[in-house]
Amino acid sequence: MATSFSRRRRSGHRAGLAALAITATLLAPVPRADAAPKPSVAATKKKLARLNSQVDKLVDSYNKAKSRLDAAKKELKALNGQVAAEERTYKDMHTRVARIAAAAYKNGTLDYTTSLLAAQDPNAALSQMSAFTQLSSSRSRELKAFVDSAQRLRREQAMARYALQVVQKHAASVEKQKTTVERAIARQKELLRDAGVLGGPGGPVGGTYDGPASGPPRKALQYAYAQLGKPYIYGGTGPKGYDCSGLTMMSWRAAGVSLPRVVPDQYAATRHVARSDLQPGDLVYFDDLGHEGMYVGGGKFIHAPHTGSVVKIDSMSNSWYVSHYVGASRP
Repeated sequence: MATSFSRRRRSGHRAGLAALAITATLLAPVPRADAAPKPSVAATKKKLARLNSQVDKLVDSYNKAKSRLDAAKKELKALNGQVAAEERTYKDMHTRVARIAAAAYKNGTLDYTTSLLAAQDPNAALSQMSAFTQLSSSRSRELKAFVDSAQRLRREQAMARYALQVVQKHAASVEKQKTTVERAIARQKELLRDAGVLGGPGGPVGGTYDGPASGPPRKALQYAYAQLGKPYIYGGTGPKGYDCSGLTMMSWRAAGVSLPRVVPDQYAATRHVARSDLQPGDLVYFDDLGHEGMYVGGGKFIHAPHTGSVVKIDSMSNSWYVSHYVGASRP
């Protein structure tokens, strides 16, 4: 009996081990027969180069939308200031005309004082015009000033309301484009990690331009060199980091020259020069106006390349820059 029990015990133990083995097999990941091999570093870098080009254009579009939003906000702020000033004028003129109406009422010549005093906004005031026109002709100057103020205030309030709608529209566009850019940049970082070239903290920051340029070009280059080593940041205009057009815009701003925010607009706003006529400080453009930098002399240029890189100096003889060169211009 003991022997029989022992056999059953051993048999149960073996069955338990078999069950555990089957469970382990079921839980183990099954290798996919059709799993694609991991792309080579070279293929990843090629894919990254294409994505960098796409992101350059996305960032330019984002910067353009951001510039429109900033301009719309500036206009709205100015209009709100005008409305506030006109509201003060209107309130003052309303008080004067109300006093005139009150005096006329006391003299029994006008029975519209209540309506006039109730006209606290320009629309209500203008709706009472038939009452106001009965005021003494000797007070026509005050009446005209009041009506003019009411009309200006109504017009400026309408403009401010429209400007607010424009701001809201541009803000929505910026937010949408920001989401698109950040998704693309997240993909850039994935590819950079796959290629093993996603850098950590950068090296030393700053440099000194000691070339032959003088005047505004020298000041622009001095500013740009001082940014060497700072990271590429999309939408960046410093001081922590830059994108390509942010660097050129701020460099030339330091030289007292105002440039538009985005690459195509900078190209359109400056005098085009031949490659053979390049001088230090000139802007050089690549990739269908998707990227730019500043020529420093000796066939080299300074720029903020793309995500994962820093402000640096590159050679224009690099094959990519040779094949994607568009032109140059002089601010």
